[in-house]
Amino acid sequence: MFYIVLYAFLAGFFIALLTVFYQTLNDHEPKWTMGSSLIGNSPGMGYRPTHADPDVTVISFNAKEPKYWSDRVDDFLGPYYTIAPMSDSYAECNYGTASADPVTPCSFKVDLNKCAQNDYGFGVNKPCLFLKPNKIFGWTPIPYTKEEIESEELQMPANLKTAILKLPTDVIEKNIWVSCLEVENFNVTLEYDTHIGFPSYYFPYANQKGYLSPFVAMQVDNLPVGTTVKISCRLWAKNIVVDKQRRLGMTNLEILSNA
Repeated sequence: MFYIVLYAFLAGFFIALLTVFYQTLNDHEPKWTMGSSLIGNSPGMGYRPTHADPDVTVISFNAKEPKYWSDRVDDFLGPYYTIAPMSDSYAECNYGTASADPVTPCSFKVDLNKCAQNDYGFGVNKPCLFLKPNKIFGWTPIPYTKEEIESEELQMPANLKTAILKLPTDVIEKNIWVSCLEVENFNVTLEYDTHIGFPSYYFPYANQKGYLSPFVAMQVDNLPVGTTVKISCRLWAKNIVVDKQRRLGMTNLEILSNA
């Protein structure tokens, strides 16, 4: 009887504490956000495609057998093609939209050019990579103004500045920009197949049902065969911290052409 009462008390006590704990949780948003969370208030950046095995970090491909990587891209793009166009729960956003709705996410239309051909470029040794910012609940970007981009104080790559300044002012001042460089000077060419930034109306992310992150498509050309090429990409906005050690505001990737 003693042990029956003891274990019944312990079980009840545990259930009571668990019930109290769950009362403090919100099913829609995390308890700790931004600076109070482990993630912090500056996003990193991810890329696709990646290998199915997370321990394999090099995008190693053969142009004669591109199917594995083209299938990985298909898996990534699938929701953009199938979910968003068929759902009424997406908003048609533009640069006149103030910010993302906390309930209805903005739809993201895939509009590929060269990257839509030849197994996303993998079949002709010109692979396409897809860059996207990591999601941070409640984070809103503060884009650079046109004057700040024009100034010499902002150490932004010259080719990116030139491309940005060709755009209308309302577009310039409502984007997170992205730049990539090949680290070891193999004369690899990096060309953006789509828009070179992430429109600010896709933010903040608020765990909207069906939310799809915006992405930038980049095509890699003139890859040397049999040599691993390292590429470093970073985000540009006033409230994005770039830290190589913690991978904040940037990403590094390696790509190897075997034929």
